[in-house]
Amino acid sequence: MRIATAKEMIQSRTMLNSQNVAIIDIGSNSIKLLVVSKSVKDGSLESRYSKTLETRISSGITLDPPQISDSAMSAGVQSVRKLYKEALCYKPQEVRIVATSAVRDAVNRSEFNKKIELATGLSVHILTGVQEARAIGRGLSCDPQVKKSKKFIQIDLGGGSLEYIHFDSDSIVQAASLALGSVRITERFIKDPSKPIRRDVEKSIQKHVTKLIKNEGLLKTPYLGSLIATGGALTVTRAILAARDNRALEEFSPLISLLQIREIKAELISQPLSERIKIKSLPAARADILPAALITIEQIMNLMRYTQLMHSQYNLRYGIALDILQAVK
Repeated sequence: MRIATAKEMIQSRTMLNSQNVAIIDIGSNSIKLLVVSKSVKDGSLESRYSKTLETRISSGITLDPPQISDSAMSAGVQSVRKLYKEALCYKPQEVRIVATSAVRDAVNRSEFNKKIELATGLSVHILTGVQEARAIGRGLSCDPQVKKSKKFIQIDLGGGSLEYIHFDSDSIVQAASLALGSVRITERFIKDPSKPIRRDVEKSIQKHVTKLIKNEGLLKTPYLGSLIATGGALTVTRAILAARDNRALEEFSPLISLLQIREIKAELISQPLSERIKIKSLPAARADILPAALITIEQIMNLMRYTQLMHSQYNLRYGIALDILQAVK
């Protein structure tokens, strides 16, 4: 009979004494699971398990009206079912399924949600754009890197939308959701993602980003210290930079300069998709949309006069988990 090690016994006791909650986030380009608990020591959130399935349900997001295709719906339900089963291994007090831009905008979202409910027994919480932005902001408050900052702007770039949050003295002053997601922009402006991206296409994306940012009145806010960014595009960008420095993502600085973003963007848009997918740490499932994401991020940094940003992995899922755990008596 195998005897548990001291480390395993401590981990087991921690699991039993903790309040685990699981969040399944149905995004536009991926479906993610996060299992967290509240630290007995200081009440901070501790990650127990996380997993991402590259499941794009947002193809067709630019159709009129937007809808989730049958194949995307089937793949999405399968991914949610798989992550739900994995979440149950941690005996969470609650499993919450949330959905953002792609599901929010789809005319057939009710059909998709019914299929999720049949597969898991749980209903899907469809977040409004403002709810999504505020949940991301709540999640960011859990990041030790950010707690020292009093004034900053956060952007979260997903497949369907970009969430903008303006913080001042720990309060959210302004939250906005813009239709600048990388899948949405790619479908609208890049007719053939398998080819290099022409300069006129890049300019069209830049012009569109500028228009939406100005229309939302986001340039009226004066420069506020740090720009903090979350989302898959920034995670992948940091991973690419880390791989080129022979480091793991967590070992690489979270500070990413405008120059670094500009250089990777220039490399990607000059290559066909067949070459992009060879780049180390760039998932093949994201190689078609990362150029649009980096064009968008670069333009936002230019407009807001930021020369660097800080990447954070504390996101919407942490924010939802924090809300659940704080409600537990």
